[in-house]
Amino acid sequence: MAEAVRAECDGGPPGWLRWPGRWLPSLPSLSPEADPLLPGLSVSQRLLLAGLCGSLAGLCFGLAALYLPLLVLRARKFSLLWSLGSALGLAAAALLRGPSRLLREPEPAGLLYLLALGGTLYAALGLRSTGLTVLGAAAQIITAAGLLLGLLPGGAAGRRYITGLCGGLLRRGVAKALPV
Repeated sequence: MAEAVRAECDGGPPGWLRWPGRWLPSLPSLSPEADPLLPGLSVSQRLLLAGLCGSLAGLCFGLAALYLPLLVLRARKFSLLWSLGSALGLAAAALLRGPSRLLREPEPAGLLYLLALGGTLYAALGLRSTGLTVLGAAAQIITAAGLLLGLLPGGAAGRRYITGLCGGLLRRGVAKALPV
């Protein structure tokens, strides 16, 4: 107890940031250094805002899941809710890691995903076109799958193995379904 009071007086990290350190070796994503793109926000404020964005993203994803049975009739609403959930999830990740760290070295697949996300939102909100919204949502799903495949261990060889495995399963399934 005396150490905690001494650390508070010495300008050490606050108690809530020291507490998980008892069980976890380090928390690199919760670094107390300020981000140049988020001036004046403390770590606790960033955590609070990230939690709020994450909660709103979960709400949007949950509401989008309610539209799944009506996907043919309400494709634009589903795509809009899903895209807003994705944007809020990205905002939560940017608040946790710091937007300057995410923007320092952007990946091409990440930029394609942001482009598809923006296109889906523009088609749903700006143009109010169901067809373009569905195309944007399909591009968003394809680029998200590409991003997830990029996270697989093994690099390009791992991606080729997984895509070959999925392609073989798909070909066998299609061959069984088609009477040819």
